[in-house]
Amino acid sequence: MSADRIQDLVNKTFTLSKDYKHHYVTIEHLLAIILDTDEVVDILAEMEIDPKDCSRDVYDHLEKEVDSYIDDEVQPKKTVMLERVFHRAFTQALFNGRQNLDTRDLLISIVSEDNTPAQYIMNSRGLNRDNVVKFLTDTSTSIETDTARGNSKQDRILNRYCDNLNELAGIGKTDPVIGREEQLEQLVQTVARRKKNNVILVGESGVGKTAIAEGLAHLINEDSVPDIIKDNTIYSLDIGALLAGTKFRGDFEERLKEVLEILEAKEKTILFIDEIHMIMGAGSAGQGAMDVANLLKPALQRGSLRCIGSTTYDEYREHFEKDKALNRRFYKVDVPEPTPEDAKRIVVHSIPAYEIYHEIAFSQEAMHGAVDLTHQYWHNRFLPDKAFDVLDAAAARQMLLPVEDRKGVLELDDIRYEVAKLTRIPVDQLVLTQDSEYKKERQIDIEKALCTKVFGQDEALERLSDSIYIAKAGLKDPEKPIGNYLFTGPTGVGKTETAKRLSEIMHMELIRFDMSEYQERHTVAKLIGAPPGYVGYGEGGQGSGLLINKLEEHPNCILLLDEIEKAHPDVSNVLLQIMDNGMITSSDGKTVSARNAIVILTSNLGARDAEKHGIGFGNENINDDAQDQAVKSFFAPEFRNRLDAVVQFKKLNKTLMKSVTVKFLRELEDMLEPRNIVVEYDDEVIEWLTNKGFTPTMGARPMARLINEKIKKPLAKKILFGTDVDLVKLKVIDDGINIRTDKIQT
Repeated sequence: MSADRIQDLVNKTFTLSKDYKHHYVTIEHLLAIILDTDEVVDILAEMEIDPKDCSRDVYDHLEKEVDSYIDDEVQPKKTVMLERVFHRAFTQALFNGRQNLDTRDLLISIVSEDNTPAQYIMNSRGLNRDNVVKFLTDTSTSIETDTARGNSKQDRILNRYCDNLNELAGIGKTDPVIGREEQLEQLVQTVARRKKNNVILVGESGVGKTAIAEGLAHLINEDSVPDIIKDNTIYSLDIGALLAGTKFRGDFEERLKEVLEILEAKEKTILFIDEIHMIMGAGSAGQGAMDVANLLKPALQRGSLRCIGSTTYDEYREHFEKDKALNRRFYKVDVPEPTPEDAKRIVVHSIPAYEIYHEIAFSQEAMHGAVDLTHQYWHNRFLPDKAFDVLDAAAARQMLLPVEDRKGVLELDDIRYEVAKLTRIPVDQLVLTQDSEYKKERQIDIEKALCTKVFGQDEALERLSDSIYIAKAGLKDPEKPIGNYLFTGPTGVGKTETAKRLSEIMHMELIRFDMSEYQERHTVAKLIGAPPGYVGYGEGGQGSGLLINKLEEHPNCILLLDEIEKAHPDVSNVLLQIMDNGMITSSDGKTVSARNAIVILTSNLGARDAEKHGIGFGNENINDDAQDQAVKSFFAPEFRNRLDAVVQFKKLNKTLMKSVTVKFLRELEDMLEPRNIVVEYDDEVIEWLTNKGFTPTMGARPMARLINEKIKKPLAKKILFGTDVDLVKLKVIDDGINIRTDKIQT
């Protein structure tokens, strides 16, 4: 060990003591440092002692047993014992005929110091002065032995920082590759080059980039590859292992250079780096410092090291592509998402490993259904990974059950249940095109259900329901939302109410935006996020856009944009992407799906003009024409062209208002039911409320206000400040509503 290396050890020891704010630098601090050196790690590994356990014990002692000071200006002092350990180590080296100190001399000297925590820790792990001296003597008897140890050391380094994919493939830890013939051909062709024989696999997460490298190892084991890469060994670099325990500058670079030198010296080796973008900056201590990427470049340029990397498109553009010198040394191979048919082949071929692990079988319908359902409803993930996730989760659920309750074979319904949980879509709505019987069993008469909640709009509800039926039957474009609808009509006729009731009937989350909040141009940023250069760009929460975040949280939803005519025209332009492609992209590049959403826009356009038209026969048609003309005048043709239907809501007449009155009274009954309060009223009450609350131009909202004023307010005081109430009687007395509370006679 050179003088610089000794000084480096001393500096690290003092730094460690200072980091822990200890008063003194002890031999335990020195032991913690040398336990991270490769020399000591190799010695302990040969002696079948886990160096990680020893290191953990030492650090536990430093954290829990040694007192710390508070003043940051205090500098730790070295102990007499530490000086004695160094003096003994120097003497040991000179006694063995060596001029330079070695870490093994320090190890022997530390365990020779009696009655110390360091000695106790190492003795408890099976290491003492006698056995370490005997081991070092036995392993240094000849040059041949040293050479043999050198070879074993190389293997230990590779095993520590790399995974041998050929070995993992041989013992069944990885799956063979299915399909991907084009990508494999490009990969083998590039690896066969004399220089720049490196490949970077680029594709979305979960499409099988790592599987291609693992599959290549399978093909090598099976001799199903060209002669140029026959008998090659693929090593997967573990960057996490390289970084672990590198507390000081230079440790990481030293480890990496050792690995690269060993791989370059070995014949027929290929280095695989998963998530290769992580090497950009890894191990760097600041500007101008060397990182993994810069350490790799010389070997890649010489062609002495062949490398395969994998990354996503986003990471490739953000990190890898910016380093022109590194990027030009790699040949880019795109890995697209497999088609559903290819994904089914992959799933069927790979599923036996899951069946063995979970001790359960998967039916053919379950495997194919996992692909079809995730492809149809889970849009923010990619095949085949998301299909395997669902199958794995369904099998794992069975492991939670008692043995006697577990299924032997998982069916399509089990897969449908897992997809429902992951996508937050009700199970009864996860319908495949071929599930005709499933559709019949779970079909809801949407029109009938809506008509019981919304009155006087039978024509509008029929048109809305028919459009939804088309989508539920699988006859809509799968790249678009379930439906895009514009509700027009006067205020208070049930447009917003229809959206709310549709949400309840179809068990879909209602996401409502009041467009009066988005009247200015800059408010578009509230929906899709702030543009680059503005406050909030790239931040989470609202910085990604309220609309983006809501759709990401609830992909299966009713998206209600209330009073769309009040929003700035740029908002309508933003909606075009959703209505036409079922996708929307935030300002920071995040893309979310709206293909499982129903988009409902409400508007009062034309309602005011319709009121100005004359009276008499044909007035309804005149009103409809006024609304149509207002919609055409306000919305651009490309916007109207993306609507599945423009649903017109009619004004409420007095007869329909009576039904609305009954509805509000029943809602009052439902509110009081948890308190065990019964409400009684007669037809006279209904008639009085209808007469007083009916306003032709205002719809149902005046009725709600009337009931609130004449019934709910006085009733609230009686409930809060009166005696116990079991019965509420409503009567019309002196042209007003009389409220009487009483106890139910038993």
